[in-house]
Amino acid sequence: MRRGSPHRRAAAAAVVAIALLVASCGGARNSLGTSASPCYRALPGAIEAVHGKGHLVGVRRVRTSTLQRRIPGDQQLAAVRERQLCVFAFHDDFHASDVPGATNQEHGQYAVVALTLRNPRVVAAFLLDRLPTRFRHFR
Repeated sequence: MRRGSPHRRAAAAAVVAIALLVASCGGARNSLGTSASPCYRALPGAIEAVHGKGHLVGVRRVRTSTLQRRIPGDQQLAAVRERQLCVFAFHDDFHASDVPGATNQEHGQYAVVALTLRNPRVVAAFLLDRLPTRFRHFR
Protein backbone atom coordinates (compact mmCIF):
# COMPACT_ATOMS: atom_id res chain seq x y z
CA MET A 1 0.00 0.00 0.00
CA ARG A 2 1.27 3.43 -0.92
CA ARG A 3 1.20 6.33 1.46
CA GLY A 4 -2.25 8.03 1.37
CA SER A 5 -3.80 5.21 -0.65
CA PRO A 6 -7.56 4.59 -0.33
CA HIS A 7 -6.89 1.22 1.35
CA ARG A 8 -4.71 2.77 4.01
CA ARG A 9 -7.27 5.50 4.76
CA ALA A 10 -10.09 2.93 4.95
CA ALA A 11 -8.07 0.77 7.37
CA ALA A 12 -7.30 3.81 9.56
CA ALA A 13 -10.98 4.83 9.58
CA ALA A 14 -12.00 1.29 10.57
CA VAL A 15 -9.51 1.27 13.46
CA VAL A 16 -10.79 4.64 14.71
CA ALA A 17 -14.43 3.50 14.44
CA ILE A 18 -13.73 0.31 16.40
CA ALA A 19 -11.85 2.25 19.08
CA LEU A 20 -14.77 4.68 19.49
CA LEU A 21 -17.27 1.82 19.69
CA VAL A 22 -15.26 0.01 22.36
CA ALA A 23 -14.79 3.22 24.37
CA SER A 24 -18.52 3.99 24.34
CA CYS A 25 -19.43 0.52 25.58
CA GLY A 26 -16.83 0.33 28.31
CA GLY A 27 -17.29 3.72 29.94
CA ALA A 28 -18.15 4.15 33.59
CA ARG A 29 -21.80 4.39 34.53
CA ASN A 30 -22.96 6.63 37.35
CA SER A 31 -26.66 6.20 36.72
CA LEU A 32 -29.12 3.60 35.58
CA GLY A 33 -30.49 6.02 33.03
CA THR A 34 -33.98 5.84 34.54
CA SER A 35 -36.04 8.27 36.55
CA ALA A 36 -35.81 5.81 39.46
CA SER A 37 -32.01 6.07 39.74
CA PRO A 38 -32.08 8.31 42.86
CA CYS A 39 -34.28 5.71 44.57
CA TYR A 40 -31.59 3.09 44.76
CA ARG A 41 -30.17 4.89 47.81
CA ALA A 42 -33.38 3.84 49.58
CA LEU A 43 -33.01 0.14 48.76
CA PRO A 44 -31.54 -0.85 52.16
CA GLY A 45 -34.54 0.72 53.92
CA ALA A 46 -36.98 -1.13 51.68
CA ILE A 47 -35.22 -4.45 52.26
CA GLU A 48 -35.29 -3.81 56.00
CA ALA A 49 -39.04 -3.05 55.86
CA VAL A 50 -39.74 -6.54 54.44
CA HIS A 51 -37.12 -8.11 56.75
CA GLY A 52 -35.16 -9.37 53.73
CA LYS A 53 -38.01 -11.59 52.55
CA GLY A 54 -38.92 -12.01 48.88
CA HIS A 55 -37.14 -10.95 45.75
CA LEU A 56 -37.10 -7.44 44.36
CA VAL A 57 -39.49 -7.04 41.44
CA GLY A 58 -38.53 -3.44 40.79
CA VAL A 59 -38.42 0.15 41.88
CA ARG A 60 -40.26 3.21 40.60
CA ARG A 61 -40.25 6.87 41.42
CA VAL A 62 -43.94 7.71 41.67
CA ARG A 63 -45.91 10.84 42.38
CA THR A 64 -47.63 10.51 45.73
CA SER A 65 -50.96 11.59 44.24
CA THR A 66 -50.74 8.80 41.65
CA LEU A 67 -50.10 6.19 44.32
CA GLN A 68 -52.92 7.60 46.46
CA ARG A 69 -55.32 7.15 43.52
CA ARG A 70 -54.15 3.58 42.91
CA ILE A 71 -54.39 2.58 46.58
CA PRO A 72 -57.41 4.59 47.74
CA GLY A 73 -58.47 4.87 51.36
CA ASP A 74 -55.10 4.02 52.91
CA GLN A 75 -54.57 6.21 55.98
CA GLN A 76 -50.75 5.94 55.91
CA LEU A 77 -50.61 7.13 52.33
CA ALA A 78 -53.19 9.87 52.85
CA ALA A 79 -50.95 11.44 55.51
CA VAL A 80 -47.85 11.61 53.27
CA ARG A 81 -46.83 15.17 52.37
CA GLU A 82 -43.94 14.34 50.02
CA ARG A 83 -44.58 15.04 46.32
CA GLN A 84 -42.72 11.96 45.06
CA LEU A 85 -41.91 8.61 46.59
CA CYS A 86 -39.60 5.74 45.85
CA VAL A 87 -41.77 2.64 45.63
CA PHE A 88 -40.26 -0.85 45.84
CA ALA A 89 -42.09 -4.09 45.06
CA PHE A 90 -41.09 -7.50 46.44
CA HIS A 91 -42.65 -10.84 45.46
CA ASP A 92 -43.23 -13.73 47.85
CA ASP A 93 -45.97 -15.08 50.09
CA PHE A 94 -46.14 -12.19 52.55
CA HIS A 95 -48.07 -12.08 55.82
CA ALA A 96 -48.69 -9.10 58.11
CA SER A 97 -45.93 -10.30 60.45
CA ASP A 98 -43.39 -10.12 57.57
CA VAL A 99 -44.07 -6.41 56.96
CA PRO A 100 -45.11 -4.83 60.27
CA GLY A 101 -45.79 -1.45 58.64
CA ALA A 102 -48.42 -2.90 56.29
CA THR A 103 -51.89 -2.47 57.74
CA ASN A 104 -54.07 -2.88 54.68
CA GLN A 105 -54.54 -6.70 54.72
CA GLU A 106 -53.30 -9.90 56.37
CA HIS A 107 -51.44 -11.43 53.41
CA GLY A 108 -50.52 -10.90 49.76
CA GLN A 109 -48.22 -11.97 46.94
CA TYR A 110 -46.49 -8.60 46.88
CA ALA A 111 -45.10 -6.28 49.51
CA VAL A 112 -44.96 -2.70 48.24
CA VAL A 113 -42.90 -0.26 50.29
CA ALA A 114 -42.92 3.52 49.78
CA LEU A 115 -39.99 5.61 51.00
CA THR A 116 -39.24 9.30 50.86
CA LEU A 117 -36.88 10.41 48.11
CA ARG A 118 -34.66 12.62 50.25
CA ASN A 119 -33.34 11.10 53.49
CA PRO A 120 -35.06 7.78 52.74
CA ARG A 121 -37.53 6.58 55.36
CA VAL A 122 -40.52 4.27 55.06
CA VAL A 123 -43.79 6.19 54.93
CA ALA A 124 -46.15 3.40 53.83
CA ALA A 125 -46.19 -0.33 53.18
CA PHE A 126 -48.82 -2.55 51.60
CA LEU A 127 -49.54 -6.23 51.08
CA LEU A 128 -51.18 -6.68 47.68
CA ASP A 129 -52.16 -9.42 45.26
CA ARG A 130 -51.68 -7.12 42.25
CA LEU A 131 -49.10 -4.40 41.76
CA PRO A 132 -50.44 -0.82 41.67
CA THR A 133 -48.07 0.15 38.82
CA ARG A 134 -45.67 -1.49 36.40
CA PHE A 135 -42.30 -2.32 37.92
CA ARG A 136 -40.65 -4.55 35.34
CA HIS A 137 -38.92 -3.62 32.12
CA PHE A 138 -39.77 -6.14 29.43
CA ARG A 139 -37.26 -7.05 26.74
